[in-house]
Amino acid sequence: MAYAIMRAKKLANMGAVAASMQHCYRERETQNADQERTPDNQHLVAKSTDEAMGKLRDLLPEKRRKDAVLAVEYVMSASPEWFAKATPEQEKAFFQQSLQWLADKYGADRIVTASIHRDETTPHLSAFVVPLTQDKRLSAKEFIGSRDKMRADQTSYAACVANLGLERGIEGSMANHQRIQQYYAAVQRGVVPEARLSPQSVEPRVLRKGLFSSDVETPEVIAERLTKAVNAGFAGTVAKASESAQSERKAREVRNTAKGLRKRLETFEGLFKGLSKVQKAEVAQMALKLQQENAKANERSKAEQQRQREERAAERKANAKPKGCGQSL
Repeated sequence: MAYAIMRAKKLANMGAVAASMQHCYRERETQNADQERTPDNQHLVAKSTDEAMGKLRDLLPEKRRKDAVLAVEYVMSASPEWFAKATPEQEKAFFQQSLQWLADKYGADRIVTASIHRDETTPHLSAFVVPLTQDKRLSAKEFIGSRDKMRADQTSYAACVANLGLERGIEGSMANHQRIQQYYAAVQRGVVPEARLSPQSVEPRVLRKGLFSSDVETPEVIAERLTKAVNAGFAGTVAKASESAQSERKAREVRNTAKGLRKRLETFEGLFKGLSKVQKAEVAQMALKLQQENAKANERSKAEQQRQREERAAERKANAKPKGCGQSL
């Protein structure tokens, strides 16, 4: 069973955006990248960090909040086993359809850069978009500002690439997400038959050597070092073993999720108890109408709040006293 994977990260300052882009363009050292495969990477829309940052600046409105999200970084990928079996045509289609999903959500002109990375553990698309609304406001909140919106995006994205044999994870799942890159890297390392510790590895190491004395590892430091070594050695084995339990866990998650949904449904069923089909339909229509009215009221409230903020800003600017030019010498 192969899954579509999508993660979004908000970037609220130019330094964070530039640093992430430099990683994508391999303009800074990237420890988890295979340099021999880096030439296989593809850079779309912009060919360098400087070019991408220029596109970003051109899109950003002059007036914006100090804490506004400037860009959203997306990582879009699939289960490693899917890439292992995918044909070049399928892989090409996956990245094209992923990019098109972003264009449909934000607008193609809001995508300032996108890179296909093939030099890391699992191929993936890294893309940067400016969350600019139709009325030219920076508002990541309107695009990904709630868990409901993110859940809807996960569902929509999975549907976009479903024709390639990929599916969405369980919606409303109670399972905790692992760090995807760490897990997949461990799986690809494979099973280790045994982890060996040499006699020298348990001896204290010299941390700093002076002229007349030396600082060496304490027992606590030795224990931590050896623990990390053993965990790293068996990470692939543990990940492989966990794969065999994925189906059982997935079934358990489905049962737990279904149980939670049933409880929520029972609450609503109680409200409809004793009503006829016609009355139930009328109640449902009333509820839908109220939802629509609430949504419109929220939009009006947001517009009014924005108008008041702009008025206050204009008033502060008008009342601001000009700064002195300083005394002449």
